[in-house]
Parts: sequence; C-alpha cells; structure tokens
Amino acid sequence: MKFCIKKLIIFLVLFGKMAFSWSSHGVFTFLIATSIDGFDYSKQVEISEYSYSESRNYKPGRYITYDLVQEGEKKIDREDDVLQETGIEIVPDLVLSDGKIPVWMIFLIYSSLPDNGMDFVEDNFFASLFLGQTQANRHGYFKLSFFEYFEGDKSFLHFLRMSKNAFNKGDTYWGYRFLAYALHYLEDLMQPYHVRPGTVPEMITYLFDGRMKTFLRNAHSAYDDYMTFLLYFSDYKHDFRELIKSSKPLILPVSDEQLIYEAIVYSYTSFFAIHEEIKKVFGNILSERRVRVEDFQKAEEEGKLDNLYELTKKLVSTLTSLAKGVIITTVLTSK
Repeated sequence: MKFCIKKLIIFLVLFGKMAFSWSSHGVFTFLIATSIDGFDYSKQVEISEYSYSESRNYKPGRYITYDLVQEGEKKIDREDDVLQETGIEIVPDLVLSDGKIPVWMIFLIYSSLPDNGMDFVEDNFFASLFLGQTQANRHGYFKLSFFEYFEGDKSFLHFLRMSKNAFNKGDTYWGYRFLAYALHYLEDLMQPYHVRPGTVPEMITYLFDGRMKTFLRNAHSAYDDYMTFLLYFSDYKHDFRELIKSSKPLILPVSDEQLIYEAIVYSYTSFFAIHEEIKKVFGNILSERRVRVEDFQKAEEEGKLDNLYELTKKLVSTLTSLAKGVIITTVLTSK
C-alpha cells in the first residue's frame, strides 16, 4: 500500500509537470470579449501603475506589473487573419497615445500571461516534492477521494476578486487585466485534461509502467494543440471562430465558487468521450511523440476528427458562454 501511495504521489508530480495550458488563450479570449453585444471592447482605458497586495507568492521578476505594450515588449501580429476578420484597427506599431490602451488589447495580451512565467514561484523543496511544478499547480485541478491537488480553481477566484476590487476602486486598467488572468484559468479548467489526467485503468497502469507517462502527456498536449488547429489550420476554422462569437452569455445565479465548481464538473464529465476520441485517432502516435499539425490535417481529411470536432464544439460553446457571462457580471456589477 505504501508503495502504491508513493507511486501515486509521483504520478501527480509528473501530471503537474505536463499540465500546461489550452493553446491560443490570447486570440480565443479576444474573440470572446469582442463578440459580446453591447460590450465596449474598443474603449480606451488609462494605463495605471500596479498598487495591489496579493496573498500569492511569485518569483521575483516573473510577475510583470508594467504594461508590456507601452514598454515595447509585446508585439501583435497585424497580419493575423483572426484579427483582420474583426475589422478592428490595430494601433500602428503598437505605439499607444496618451498612455491609454483599448480593452480588446488587454484581453488579447494578458489572458495568455499566466503561461509566460508568472506562475513560477520561489523554489520550495516540499512544494516540489509533493506538488511538482508550481506553474502547473496553478493551472489544473485534480480530486482523488477527499484529497484535492492543484489550485486552478483558486487561481480563477483570486484574480476574479482582484478584478472586482480594481473596478470598485475605479482602476479599469487593472480591472480588465486581472479579469483577463481569471479567464485564463477558467479556460484551463474547461480543458478536460486539466481536471482528469487519464482513466482509472490508465492511472493504475502508470504506477507500474512508465511508458504511460508519455502516452498521457501526448494525449493532453494533443487536445491543447487541437484548439490552435481549429482556430488557424482546420477546414472549419471560420465556422469554429463563428461558434465562439455567436455563443450567448450564460450568467449563472450562483457564487463565483459554485461557478468554477460547475465548470470543473462539466469539464470532468466531458473528459471520457474526448479522451476516447483522442486515443482512437492518434493512438499509435501518442505512444511515441507529440501530435503535429500535419497529423491533425491528415486526420481531418480522412474524416477521423468529426466526432472530436462535435464534442469540442459543445464544450467550447459552454465555455465561451460562461466566459462572456463572467465578463458581463464582473464589469457591470463592479461599477
């Protein structure tokens, strides 16, 4: 029994190290924010200095508090066809006038920032031993019996509270920036592999067969990358973008804690069908390497991704509706 518990802890550590993020957070969140009826995403807000105290620890230099665009450290691809489709005028060379930035740009840039180092904290032997890589810890959620591992739900709630606090004090810049962070974690937790690393038999097999690590890691990354494929390379990319834009806001009459719990449960129940499709389509590849764009393209041409596409549309429709609801309630109720 002690041996199995020890192996399970190792499994969770390794799961933490492979649990990164659903791809294309920036453009995905951009499409969400710019498709809400009545939401002024083109409004210019004044860039303000960071003046907040946070209970979470961050490694010095990892948690950026200045504006990346203003400092010339963030570039946006003006040729990106997703941006061009919207008709939004992109500021030439990203030079911001009067120290202001449009709301849509905050969502586009900062919804991906949690994956760019901010969630690495100071080295801690015990945290590394039992929880693995801190960045992964903050982007997933895994429950086993009465035990909970990782803190993706807490990450969402933390930045949602920070966003509401900023809006309440009239700091719209950080209100939107913290909200972009919060949406990142909501998107992560509705990626099924962030809340369920594998089936029970696979997890048991992993305890005795290290090859399962490669298989599950590649299955996870395949579904991460499938989002980018659908947004940029799929024959259905325009339909998929339209799905995101046409989803109606879903405002649940529940607390923020209950909302993220419901999102996790929905993601968890979606895992099994999606995982089966990933295995069915890419089974042999998953045991050897990460799935590539050409693998997705070949599978789509052969009609092997049809079922996965339908499952993903259902999941993404719910995610985008929830995210739009969060934006509306956070911005409106905090004024």
